[in-house]
This record gives sequence, structure tokens and C-alpha cells, in this order.
Amino acid sequence: MTEKTHAIIAGAGIGGLTAALALARAGFRVSMLERAALIDDVGAGLQLSANATCILRDLGLLERLWRVALSPEVLHVRRASDGTELMRMPFGALAETRWGAPHLVVHRADLQRLLLEEAARSPDITVETNTEILGFTTLTGGIQVGATQGGEQVRYDGHLLIGADGLRSTVRERLGLGLGDQPVYSGRSAWRALLPAQDAPAFALMLASNLWLGPRAHLVHYPLRGGDVVNIVAIVEDKWRGDDDRQFWQTEGDAQFVQDRFAHWHADAQALIGAVKEWRRWPLFDRNTVDRWALDRVVLLGDAAHPVLPFLAQGAALAIEDAAEIGRMASQHGSNIGALVRAYQARRIRRAADVLLASRRQGSIYHMAKPLSLARDLVMRRLTVDAAMARMDWLYGYRG
Repeated sequence: MTEKTHAIIAGAGIGGLTAALALARAGFRVSMLERAALIDDVGAGLQLSANATCILRDLGLLERLWRVALSPEVLHVRRASDGTELMRMPFGALAETRWGAPHLVVHRADLQRLLLEEAARSPDITVETNTEILGFTTLTGGIQVGATQGGEQVRYDGHLLIGADGLRSTVRERLGLGLGDQPVYSGRSAWRALLPAQDAPAFALMLASNLWLGPRAHLVHYPLRGGDVVNIVAIVEDKWRGDDDRQFWQTEGDAQFVQDRFAHWHADAQALIGAVKEWRRWPLFDRNTVDRWALDRVVLLGDAAHPVLPFLAQGAALAIEDAAEIGRMASQHGSNIGALVRAYQARRIRRAADVLLASRRQGSIYHMAKPLSLARDLVMRRLTVDAAMARMDWLYGYRG
């Protein structure tokens, strides 16, 4: 029997797990190496636009995803000072018809659990927890990956290594993209909370995504988990200059700081923020675009390749897009790893750069202060529904 091409993936997050499923479908054997000892219930809500949900549908996961996700009927964009609606963009059936797949919101842990369960069904995928990559050596016919597992040194032999190990990627560091290739603090922090439905104002429980725009800050909220909780993200510009490499969702925040920061916003926004007792603070990092993510038999995926600021809600979607492209290139090129790597990089690097730069621009628009915000608000209020949706065609309608 011919040996299957073996891919090693560093990181069992959403991008890594989706890549494993796509590669297994293409006939590869996959070993996933996850540094965490336990893949547990961490994170918060995320948005999955049609460019992501169409891929999950192709992998046969959409029906099960619907059981843990919600589909907002509409996006409301409001002005922070007085609550005026600046723009309304429908999701639901109209969005699905236009972009070919639903727009969903889901708890990150629920999506990761679904992907893990699907990976466990595949005889070609293994997931090793408590395993951290130390380095790799590229050989003529393959690649050797050194790691620690439970304190013991181990070695994995394969044909392809995928770095899906996040912002502070060991794989990226070992690729040697340059001394200046370091994450840079963006000047903004995200304050995240999950508010039980019984503590939330009634308006926050409506099946809608909500975006509030204010000077040097914005607020996003929508219901999750069947309406049992409200996901809240408050992103503010601040002067944080420290270095915190703890994992996502482990940095406690000061509720009073958030209340003070939004004290001059509309009463509805203040009521929602005031109901939260516990926040998690996460400084947002950015990285310059680069002209390569790969070397020989090694490629990067997701935040390891292109950390993207959250102003277009595309972090998870981009990682899922990367994963699908790796699967397509594996189907086309098989064991020709050099061709697979080159094709994947060529097809993804421009797309990711476009989204990254657009997200930066969107952040500047969201956080405008007067007088620029007055012009922004006027433009948004004059947009027709079709014009508002058309602006997102390049993003949500993307199919590779």
C-alpha cells in the first residue's frame, strides 16, 4: 500500500483543525500538535460570514454548525452619542441569497469543539495535546519536527509542516522572516464579555448584530448560544505598552475602566456595559504584510501568517479560507509538496493582505471623531441597502 503524504500542523485552533479536515479529504495523513494540555471551553463570540460558512458547508459541517450558531437578521450601525441608526444591512435570507451561504455568529469554543469532533471521526487525523514545537529540519524527501510532549522530547517525520500556531508563532519565527518581523501593538485593546441573558437589557437580546461608533472606540454586541448570553466587544484606543503573552481570554479587565470609557455614550450602550461584572482585556497586535509565508516544505496559516485587526470580523474567516486553499492545492498537487506550497502562497498572500489593510482602514473610520465623523455618518445614512451590501461583495462573496 502506498504511504499517504503526511502533514504536520502546529496548532489545533480553528484554522489548523479546518486545514486538517481539508487535507484528510485530499488523501493526506495529518498529525496535529497542540501546545495546550487541554483544548477547553475558552474564547468568546465570533462572526462567520459567507466566505467562511460556504467552506464549512463544503466540509459537511453546516448542519451541525446551525445547532450551536445563530443567524442575525440584520446589522444595525448606530452613532454612540445619541443612538441614531446610521445604517442597516440585512443578513438572514437576503444575505444568503446574495453571497451564497449564511452569515452566522457562534461561540469560538463551540466551533472548535465541532471541528475536533469531526477530526476525531477521521482515521487519518491525530491530535496530540501538550505538545509544543521546538524547531524543524527540512530534508530532501521530507521534514523532521522536534517538539516536547509532557516534558519529553519527541520527533515527528512528515512531508509538510503547517504553522497554525497563532500570533506568536514558533514556526514563523523559525522561518526567519527577519529581525523586524515582530507583532506590534496596534494602540487598541479589546474588552470582551459574555453577559447572561437574564442580566442583559431587552434590546440586546434581539436577533441582530449591533455596531456602535464613537470617538476612539466602538462597541459590538449580539446574542449567542441560543440567546442564553450576549457577546460584547468594546474596542478602545489606549496607551498600553506592556507585553502580555498569555493565551486569549486569560487577562482580566477592570469593569470600572470600561464604564468610565463609555460614560458619555447613549444610555442603551451604557446600560449594556454597566450590566457586565467581568471583562477580559486583550491588547490587539498588528503585523506588516510580507511577501512570503513559506520555505520549502513549511507554510503558515491564519494569525501565524496574517494577524488581522477585528474591524471587519475576518480573523476566523481568513484562517478558514487558508485551510480550504491548502486542501484544494493538496488535491491538485498531491505529494509534490514544493508545488503545493508555492501555489498556496501565490493564491493566498494577496487576498490576506487586502483584508488586513482594509481592516486597518475600517478601524480608522469606526473611531473617527468630529468633524470627520459627521461626514462619515452622512455617507452611511445615504447608503441604500443594495449599496451597503455591494460594498461587502468582495469580502463575503469570495470563493478562492
